[in-house]
Amino acid sequence: MERIVVAGLDDQGRRLDRVLRKLLPDMPLSALYRLLRSGDIRVNGKKAKPDYAIAAGDELRLWLNAREPSPPSGAPALNPADKAAAGSTDGSAAARESAESAESAERFAALIVAETRDLAVVNKPRGLLSHGEGGLDALALAYFAARAQDSLAFSPAPLHRLDRNTCGALAVSASIRGAREFSRALREGLIHKTYLALLDGELERASEWRDALRRDGAALTTRKGGGEDREAHALFEPVAVAKGKTLARIRIYTGLTHQIRAQAALRGHPLSGDSKYGGSFLSGGYLLHSYSLSIPTDLAAESPGTVLAPLPADTLRALQALFGLNALNRLNESNTP
Repeated sequence: MERIVVAGLDDQGRRLDRVLRKLLPDMPLSALYRLLRSGDIRVNGKKAKPDYAIAAGDELRLWLNAREPSPPSGAPALNPADKAAAGSTDGSAAARESAESAESAERFAALIVAETRDLAVVNKPRGLLSHGEGGLDALALAYFAARAQDSLAFSPAPLHRLDRNTCGALAVSASIRGAREFSRALREGLIHKTYLALLDGELERASEWRDALRRDGAALTTRKGGGEDREAHALFEPVAVAKGKTLARIRIYTGLTHQIRAQAALRGHPLSGDSKYGGSFLSGGYLLHSYSLSIPTDLAAESPGTVLAPLPADTLRALQALFGLNALNRLNESNTP
């Protein structure tokens, strides 16, 4: 069986073997390399090595030994009536799948607060997973389905993560270029993230905190250092203070798991409602919201720049009831030290 595919812009620069792994996910790597060596997979009519860098417009021609799968041993053959019924069932299943995909795409579209040809920033709601079954990655795949189909290897996905119960700004790749450039900027510390959190106690002044933390995999918590500890660095700044509570704006300079929750608890100001880290009871659980995401505008990908993710309406009303209607006016002030 001969198969011809053409590389798109989102495949530019990808290794040939990695593109082929996406195209042929069920094929063992050894078999894939054997096809490359034998010339049964060619690029622009020529043999190519596994590390060949794909260019947009490259034609990949694959000759595969296709065999129709045999029915399982002992399985009865379908008569014409059964085949017709099966076809009807398949059609219904396809219709359901199409409707579910459209619904997922609409859900993702409703979350977008900024979008370019390379990146999208969504306002993730509390309770939605970043990755996994039913998660944000599945919604993104449905929204970018047409674009993903035009690429041999690109699959849209969140480029960092927020815990299930953390809401707010989250970047999603809309192209391979966007994924590469955002990931590079993140590694180099060029992505700036600012959060809002409701803390127990009254934080009197802005404080820059550095703490040695370690991850306890068994307890799924982050604790004070010991062993393989890492430095957590963040700036905590009070926005509003009242009734033994503080609404804090937090700029993080490192990205450790549960960093804000762990640092706040270590300093005697756990998140209200965060029982895992010693916080007081709060109906509905703790508030931790990714309020601002700043992406450099000089990337090789098209960047949305600084994006603000509004607080959920019910959360905003609760904070205004606690701190007063005018207490949140400082939210958009810079907290860069």
